[in-house]
Amino acid sequence: MTERPRLPDLSDPDVVGRLVVRARRHADLSQRDLASLVGVAASSIARLESAGGLPSLGVLARILEACGLRLAAVDGDGQEVRPAPAGLVRDNAGRRFPAHLDVDPPDQVPFELIVKPRHDRPAAKGWFHHRAERDRIAGQFPWRTRPADHPTTAELALRRRLMAGRQPRVDPVPEMIDCRCLDECFELACIGPCPCQCEPAHAHTRLGRGQLPMRVRTS
Repeated sequence: MTERPRLPDLSDPDVVGRLVVRARRHADLSQRDLASLVGVAASSIARLESAGGLPSLGVLARILEACGLRLAAVDGDGQEVRPAPAGLVRDNAGRRFPAHLDVDPPDQVPFELIVKPRHDRPAAKGWFHHRAERDRIAGQFPWRTRPADHPTTAELALRRRLMAGRQPRVDPVPEMIDCRCLDECFELACIGPCPCQCEPAHAHTRLGRGQLPMRVRTS
């Protein structure tokens, strides 16, 4: 079995200095070139490469970016770990839910709150169990995998729409118009000689019921 290479220790000034040397060689940049791109003094680059200190995370990211590289968080298998998505659901006070716990959609109300609901609080944006209860529930369903992230507000909005299903059609309120049709027009639709033509015959086949204007006889 091939042993995975160890990741560089970015808390060691010597390791960071040698990383900057490698990055500069990768990009074919002098210390002065790199310093100009990053916006620092050339002496700062020289001090870093000689293990004279640790740069801030922002400076190190700019150094690597100038050399065509980037900082990344990786797991034990070397797979990159991406940031949590933007728009994660928050509680009613606008705070993020605890990152180490799993958040269920608001429609999955815990059993204890179904039995004893709280009507003195606003509707929850999500639910979570503390670690001990979470692990107990997970032990009952070992085939389930933990979600990678908390749900986002957009995902919960989509869930609500899908759960609501297809909604009934609501026709608009008919428009009131000043009708000057002939008496014969009120049987069904405007006849050919009618000067008003507020409800022509072809409109009955093109529009649905309730979408035609409401005729009010004024003369």
